[in-house]
Amino acid sequence: MQHNPAARNNDRDQTIRDFGEQWTRHTENPDYYGSVELLADIIAPFLTLEDIKDRKCADIGSGTGRIVLMLLAAGAASVTAIEPSRAYDVLVRNTAHAGERVRCLNATGEDIPRDDFDIVLSIGVLHHIPEPGPVVRAAYEALRPGGHVLVWLYGREGSRAYQSIFVPVRLITRNLPVVVNEGLSWMLYPMVLVYAALTRLIPALPLSNYLANVFMRFPPAERRLVILDQINPRWAKYYSRDEAHALLSEAGFSNVRLHHRHGYSWTVCGSK
Repeated sequence: MQHNPAARNNDRDQTIRDFGEQWTRHTENPDYYGSVELLADIIAPFLTLEDIKDRKCADIGSGTGRIVLMLLAAGAASVTAIEPSRAYDVLVRNTAHAGERVRCLNATGEDIPRDDFDIVLSIGVLHHIPEPGPVVRAAYEALRPGGHVLVWLYGREGSRAYQSIFVPVRLITRNLPVVVNEGLSWMLYPMVLVYAALTRLIPALPLSNYLANVFMRFPPAERRLVILDQINPRWAKYYSRDEAHALLSEAGFSNVRLHHRHGYSWTVCGSK
């Protein structure tokens, strides 16, 4: 891990630019990829769709608005969507139909307003921030007493075989333009399909649960987008269980609970 502040800031800024390019080129969230059913899978077992209903929510790192739209479909009273990259314009466009139920902010997570939210979510974002501590502390301050934060993170446990392949690949791809990485995602896609087929024959293989119950339920274009999401951003971290717990507990959250989602990632929930 880098300890040079200037290098960390550069990685942060470049990652924001990477996602800005990615989400202005891939703006739709169709079918299961953008469904309430997938949201229920992500937030389980700590929250349910009923917990979202009529709640004041915030989403840190909203991208094209995928999670925001899920929350709205689940009945959230309002959602504050925070996106620092130039994908902000896509976010505004994709959520415009919701009117005053959505407030979009072109800001980083540290700037989440202190609005006494019931629930703050950050799905697939904090592992792309070199220094996520200030963002988690800001989320704590933004919640009402008794409110909840829920984050989803890449996990170290359960993904070591995957990391042994993709981490070395990322040493190269993290420095390439998104258009080149899009081409690489097309090249990698058939190999992922072959591996997914193998996991159906040998369910004990790593990631078999995720591939069967999540990845293969996405349309083909969104499967390739998931691959792109692995190789394109400048910064990505795989959290151990202890690191994932500390991320919330050190920010002041109590009752921090972890779920090893599909055996490869962490859903982490804490209370204020």
